Amino acid sequence: MALLAALAVLLGAAATSDARGPSPPSEQERREFLNHAEVGVKRARQLWWNHNLGWYDERLNNNWNRSMPLVRLWSAYPLFEALTAIALAEPTPAHKAAVRSFAAKARRYWNPELHPIGGFAYYIDTKNPRIRAYYDDNGWWGIAFLDAYRATGDRSFLRDARRAFRFIVLSGWDDAGGGGIWWETWHKHKTAEPLAAAAYIGAVLYGITRERSYLDQVTKLIAWADTRTWDARRRLYRRSDTSDVVMNYVQGMMIGAHLELCRVLEQPAYCAKAQALGRASLLAFPADAAWTPIADGIYLRHLLDLYRYDRDPRWYGIALRNARRALRNSRGRSGLFLKDWAGRPVPGDLLRTHASSVALFAWLATVAPPSRE
Repeated sequence: MALLAALAVLLGAAATSDARGPSPPSEQERREFLNHAEVGVKRARQLWWNHNLGWYDERLNNNWNRSMPLVRLWSAYPLFEALTAIALAEPTPAHKAAVRSFAAKARRYWNPELHPIGGFAYYIDTKNPRIRAYYDDNGWWGIAFLDAYRATGDRSFLRDARRAFRFIVLSGWDDAGGGGIWWETWHKHKTAEPLAAAAYIGAVLYGITRERSYLDQVTKLIAWADTRTWDARRRLYRRSDTSDVVMNYVQGMMIGAHLELCRVLEQPAYCAKAQALGRASLLAFPADAAWTPIADGIYLRHLLDLYRYDRDPRWYGIALRNARRALRNSRGRSGLFLKDWAGRPVPGDLLRTHASSVALFAWLATVAPPSRE
């Protein structure tokens, strides 16, 4: 589910980042990150799996909510990403099969009753048309299904990403109020998370399908953000047209969207914008990521996308620095990653806390480290 406390976090988070901090890893360390990721997803299956209901629990203690113990979409997202990144890093038949198996269950979050076209609900097997649903949840699932397509080549996952995208841009766009994307279906407030996710999803879908409607929607979303939420002083996107908060994972997804447009349209200005967002992010957010492992992990994953493009070691260095912090500080009982990356306990024994560190390890394993020369 979406992060309700986002407005209270990251205010005053501007701290100059020393991106040169960690020394480059060896190939052996990259393999070790992959091993940590593989062990992490196995431990998740062993300890959060609900054998009676055939899916993961939200918490280690499934008695916390006996009527709805299973994992919410937001909490399942980093495990979905961890499995996919493992398959991208090491595309074995077993790893690809694990992605397909998870994705088949992930489809059960689809609620065809959500007005007007159906969307992904926060809880599995929900069919209630009046339940509150979240547009950023659809953003996470859209991204995850695109990654599943990349890992497996299964084009049916593009349909799932398309569903999520359409729900955001058709049901979530505020036509009456001058544009922007609502946070949830009750239309209480607008926010940047689903807009940034949709911009990224749509750009990727356009690159794959060349269907003009995706490009039209993406340029509409980015134009609105550039006009209504751009902070010219910090050179970052604000949370909304009424909030001054800047969030690292929003910048990450916008970096991803601009990189995709640069690639598919062959317009270097988009890549320059992605790099500028990266540089501004290094100034705005601490090098030792201090929000939550799941939000910080999304931000770092897209910095790794930027590193794939220009091989600037600063982007890789921030991700590496925080992965090393997670290994050093985040282990709790049974070797699970139940603390944040500074070593502070995270209440609830949540699947997402563990899986977010695991996903970061897996994403690091998908890219070649910078040269040690």
